[in-house]
Amino acid sequence: MLTQNPPTSGEVGTFYNRHTDVYDHALGGNIHVGYWDDEADDSPMHVATDRLTDLVAERLAPEDGQHLLDVGCGHGSTAMRIVAHHAVRITGVSVSDYQVELANSRPLPPNLRGQTTFQLADAMELPFPEASFDGAYAIESLMHMKDKVAAIGHIARVLRPGGRLVIAEHSLEGELTAPDTARMADAYAFFKFSLSTDGYRTLLREAGLEVVDYTDTTENVRRCYDSMIDGWRKAARELDGQEAREMETAADLGEWFFGAVPQLRYGLLTAVRP
Repeated sequence: MLTQNPPTSGEVGTFYNRHTDVYDHALGGNIHVGYWDDEADDSPMHVATDRLTDLVAERLAPEDGQHLLDVGCGHGSTAMRIVAHHAVRITGVSVSDYQVELANSRPLPPNLRGQTTFQLADAMELPFPEASFDGAYAIESLMHMKDKVAAIGHIARVLRPGGRLVIAEHSLEGELTAPDTARMADAYAFFKFSLSTDGYRTLLREAGLEVVDYTDTTENVRRCYDSMIDGWRKAARELDGQEAREMETAADLGEWFFGAVPQLRYGLLTAVRP
């Protein structure tokens, strides 16, 4: 999800601790947006966020025994849901030692069909040999990566022929006004690195992947944003000093950004390594 200005390497632990916990509480145990079928769908948040995970898994089309890569695994909730329903092995990576520790300490429910493991690693320098994975997914993680060429190139490198990559991501479609551009560049780190859907398509093609599907789900996920803003405001009330001010600023900017910037989109993009 969206974050404020990026931390230095020395601050990364505190940064991810704070934001991971806020998103977890606001989004029903996940740290990505939810999906509602339509306006009549009254599913609670945890059901909607699990449904987004299921949509990603559906596009991966995992087969028993396959090895999948979770790029930006968060605290492991996505991987755990996938292995609960599919007999696959998932390796999750994150640049946050806090998230990796949470993921590895997550209690394992009985009768899991698959297996998970989580490790500290940077997607822009994946430490795996070529053709290590049968599939990969990146849910709201690429937007935080400054060098998307390197990240997508590494993901493509570690995919076996026929392997799928599913990206669930925000994008910015169309030109922004100069004031909006300046405001978002100051407010949200991801904006500095954000791409349009066509931008992602280009990077995927250049990495040797074939784009096979894109589904715009902007209207299906929009309901999450109020919960995000409420989560930031609640965190601000529970914190002190600079951390409280950061959370309140995030809430104010989020209220404007999610509600008044029509160029913001969200979609699911699937690519295959030939």
